[in-house]
Amino acid sequence: MRGIVILNLSEGSEPTIDIQYPDDICEILQISTSGLMSLFEQHKTVKTGPNYLEMQIKRNVSVASFFTGHSNRSFLGKPDHCITIFLSDDDTIPKTFEGQVRRIAFELLPKREEPDFHDQFVKYFELLKMGELDPYYQQMLKLTQDLSTKRERIDDLAQKVSLLVSDRSDHLRNVDALKDEINELYAKMDNWSLQMAELNEYNATLTMKIKGLNQLTTQQKNRLMQKENLIISLSNEINEKSEIEDGAEKLLNQIKLIKSQNQTLSDEISTLNETNKNLKFQVLKANRENEAHLDTITNLKLEMRELKQPIPSDTTGKGKKKDDIIDLKKELKVLRRERDHYKEMVKKNNLL
Repeated sequence: MRGIVILNLSEGSEPTIDIQYPDDICEILQISTSGLMSLFEQHKTVKTGPNYLEMQIKRNVSVASFFTGHSNRSFLGKPDHCITIFLSDDDTIPKTFEGQVRRIAFELLPKREEPDFHDQFVKYFELLKMGELDPYYQQMLKLTQDLSTKRERIDDLAQKVSLLVSDRSDHLRNVDALKDEINELYAKMDNWSLQMAELNEYNATLTMKIKGLNQLTTQQKNRLMQKENLIISLSNEINEKSEIEDGAEKLLNQIKLIKSQNQTLSDEISTLNETNKNLKFQVLKANRENEAHLDTITNLKLEMRELKQPIPSDTTGKGKKKDDIIDLKKELKVLRRERDHYKEMVKKNNLL
């Protein structure tokens, strides 16, 4: 509950603030005179006597309000007063709330001129917030007032009887009639006393039920707070799991990328290994051919030595030897060129 205010109608039927708590609640909630007037008009549409209603006077302001009544005969506490409680969004209004506000009107408003009225006003509001203010039942007061009136009537009749008894000769019939009326009044008083006892018992039962309901409401509020805390905890866990799943998904994508890169590298390594094998085979082949060419070169050198030896003066044979030497030199040049080519290949591919 945000606060409480007591309003009354001025002589010009305009609502004015009699007292409020906190002292600036209307200013905080930005409640204007037009908003208070609409509240009084709503009470008038219900009935001119005491009535209770709950309504929303602004977009974010809800109230529970009790009007004490217009008539000087049918009012509670003081006429033309309105007790208005500004409610919070989480307030749960019990069924006995109207009776509790009626008690404030009945007990507090007649004490308006007392010096400690403000302190009593704050005390009643705090009891109302804690649900510790017993509800007020107007029927009990009416029965009490009726009983008091009837007792006064009985006392008056008894005095009249005592006066009439002094002159029995003139008033015997009146005495009998008054006795019958007294007996009827006593019977009615006994009946009203029984009703009063039943109402007191019913009031005590309702009070016990109200206390039990207040305890149950407190327990339900505690359970609701526990459930809200559990929901917050579960929401945090769900958020953490979502972050873990996102991280796991990113990690899986990185693993897939690395696997793909590893597969590509493996394929490249396999290709390089195959190329290396081929090059090694070519080197081995080249070495073998080189050895063969070296043997050929050695043989050619031996033949050249033999050819360089003195030869007979046979001109025809001499010319033939020269041609053979030229061919051998050409073949030797070709073999040297191939040998250099293979050496360059071995050096370039780092096969040694």
